[in-house]
Amino acid sequence: MVLDNVLIGQRIQNIRKINKMTQSQFSERLHMTQQTLSRYENAITPVPYEVIDRISAEFKVPIGYFLGIKSEAVSEEEMLLVEYYRRMDQSVRERVFDLVRAFAEELMMHGDERFSEPID
Repeated sequence: MVLDNVLIGQRIQNIRKINKMTQSQFSERLHMTQQTLSRYENAITPVPYEVIDRISAEFKVPIGYFLGIKSEAVSEEEMLLVEYYRRMDQSVRERVFDLVRAFAEELMMHGDERFSEPID
């Protein structure tokens, strides 16, 4: 498998932006220089596995996300939803869960085939 430095750089930048961090803030949190981060994001310098692993652990993102490993079960948009959900406190999580369940039940009642069987 050949690593795609452009894709990895874009994914690093996505994580940084999702977390509303500047390059300076992100690089400081990961103990690297802003210039190094910029080189990674712009695919000028290949990103060492150790850096990908550190970002993955620090921001709770699967390593496969950086490598472009696609899973039919989880899209990028779904990964973002999971990340947002994980950052919510428990009371907000419960409300979000109830809201999503209510939408699913409504679709089920209206005969949407995607919701033909309830999820336990």
